[in-house]
This record gives sequence, structure tokens and C-alpha cells, in this order.
Amino acid sequence: MKLPFLPIFLAAILAVACAQASPQRAAPKQMTATGHLSCGGAQLMAETVYLDVPDQDLQPLSQRITLQRQGANDSVALHHDGRPLRQPFLKDTPVLDAAVSSWTCLTAADGKAYIYLFYVCTESDLRPDCVGTSREWGRVFDLQGKELSAGFPHDGPRTSALMKRLGLGRYEDRPMPLQSIDDSANLP
Repeated sequence: MKLPFLPIFLAAILAVACAQASPQRAAPKQMTATGHLSCGGAQLMAETVYLDVPDQDLQPLSQRITLQRQGANDSVALHHDGRPLRQPFLKDTPVLDAAVSSWTCLTAADGKAYIYLFYVCTESDLRPDCVGTSREWGRVFDLQGKELSAGFPHDGPRTSALMKRLGLGRYEDRPMPLQSIDDSANLP
């Protein structure tokens, strides 16, 4: 007795078993992280929205850093270096090509305070220049929210000269006391 349908039946069972065994790719999840920093009487707040993509680094969707000046009723949004980037693995969802990862309050030799934001570029096949020391840079702001290093290249002597002129030269010879821009340490 021949069973002509047996090979078809076995193939169907195998296809179902393989489909059930292969893990489904989890959908990216959106998450928001906040951070706070006090600097010379001013208060800063950062809000970063990330996309948690399986098998990828966290992708920054947006980031806003606001400065509440001492004695002022309004807040100022600090300039941000991040620009839209379309990652090949994210269809129709642009992310930031750079985001602030850490920050600190620097005190000059005369006691004046400055805000230092430390950027890291988002790794991507579309950003071959995002490697080594080229993938990170700093920006200096005064307590009014003015970017003092505006227009400076990411590396080079201009930032170093500015730091020395502001009385912050000692921070070039030793590690800066940077802290994560996200208060919560439980990000994946």
C-alpha cells in the first residue's frame, strides 16, 4: 500500500515546525530617559528618546537639553549637534546622527561655571567617519545657554584655545568629571 500524500504531509509538518522554532524578530521599543545637572546655580534637564532595536545599539530618536537660569522664569533649549540619519535597518524612522552621552559642570580658575556636553556619533554604515576619536567631541556653553564653541570642528586647536582662554585649561591635562546624561542607569 502506497501513501502518495505522505511526502506532502511530512513537508507541511516540517514547515510548521520550522516556522514555530524560528524566533520572531522583536519590534523596536521606544523609551525615554531623563537627566539632571546643577551648574553654577543653573539647572539643566535632558530628555532623550531612544529606540531599542534588537541586535543594535540604542538609537537616539530625539534629545532636548534645557537650561533653567538662576532667577529666570523661562528655560533655554541648548543648541544640539544631532541631525537626522536614516539607518538601513529602520524603515522610515530617522534617528539622530549624534547625541550627548555625558555632561559636566566645569569651574574656571576665576570661579565662573561652564557647561560641557560630550557628544557621540551614532554608528552607521552611512557614517564611515564615525570611528575612533572622530566619533566623540565636546561643546562648551555659558550659563546663559550660549554655545561658546559654535562652528568649531569636532577636533583641533580651537576648542583647546577656548578652554585655556576661559580658564579651563586644567581640564585638558586630566580626565573631566563627566557623568551620564541619563539619570537612570538601567538602560539596556
